[in-house]
Amino acid sequence: MENLAVLALGITAISLLMGILYQAVSEALDRRRYPPQGELVDIGWGRLHLNCIGQGTPTVVMDAGGGAPSITWGLVPSEIAKFTRVCTYDRAGLGWSDPNLRTPRTSQQSVDELYALLIKAEINPPYILVGHSLGGANMRLYASQHPENVVGLVLVDSVHENQMTSETWKRMRRALWLYQALEIANRVGVLRLIGEMNLLPMLEDIKQSIQKYPLTVQALFDTYKSYCYRPHYWATVSSEYANIKKSFEELRGVPSLGSLPLIVLSQGSKDPERSDEDFQKWALLQLDLAKLSSNSQRIIAENSGHLIPLDQPDLVVSAVRQLVERA
Repeated sequence: MENLAVLALGITAISLLMGILYQAVSEALDRRRYPPQGELVDIGWGRLHLNCIGQGTPTVVMDAGGGAPSITWGLVPSEIAKFTRVCTYDRAGLGWSDPNLRTPRTSQQSVDELYALLIKAEINPPYILVGHSLGGANMRLYASQHPENVVGLVLVDSVHENQMTSETWKRMRRALWLYQALEIANRVGVLRLIGEMNLLPMLEDIKQSIQKYPLTVQALFDTYKSYCYRPHYWATVSSEYANIKKSFEELRGVPSLGSLPLIVLSQGSKDPERSDEDFQKWALLQLDLAKLSSNSQRIIAENSGHLIPLDQPDLVVSAVRQLVERA
């Protein structure tokens, strides 16, 4: 029995080492297959990915949703680039950016890092800020702390600091357990192996859902999948959601935006997993966001769920164009 136990431990150790090696080699190959678009800018502790295209002023700066890389903006940046310069970036630990897990991933931390990134990359103001979902919270905070640099704000189905209920917190805690398990599975190559065998429900669901979008958007799936196979990706997602309560507290201390030109884009089509009650509450909170500025407009994306940048990218582009023309 003792020999069998030693053998089992030996096999387990060898399997773990092979998994770690498989993960390391595959991750290196991914980086060669999917090189960053734009540049990697060193801001001191590491590098953040920044991609600026187009010409003109003001510069549009975009921040994606919770746990989402910049490529989830889909066709929006390339359309904005037809009439002004637009910069997308990946928050630390997402997309092509280096992780920074030494500090909690709060909205304030994201704002501080974005501020440093724009200075280091010499992306001069004025800016029009665009934030989707959690990115909306980050951009609200940025606009309130650096008002001299910002001439417009677009909130795309943005989160609201009062949106969390006791049931939502329960779901969030369950999700955190999943993210932590995915991080561990990634470190030893298990998640990658299951995903490459098309047995990972999360990725298969995404693959199915994006089939309704243009081919150029569908083509981004392999790049997105390569992000999901990096251990620090799930650690970052976990930190963003674990600290969302802190991020919402940071927002509650923010004054109104005065007369800053503001456009609030809200989903008009209920996501399947959302209850009617939750959807109605979300709509009221979106109205509340429009009250942040005395110079605001609310637009409902009638044919979109939460993913307005993919469902109706033209609405995001149109909102940005309005603010560019006004600026």
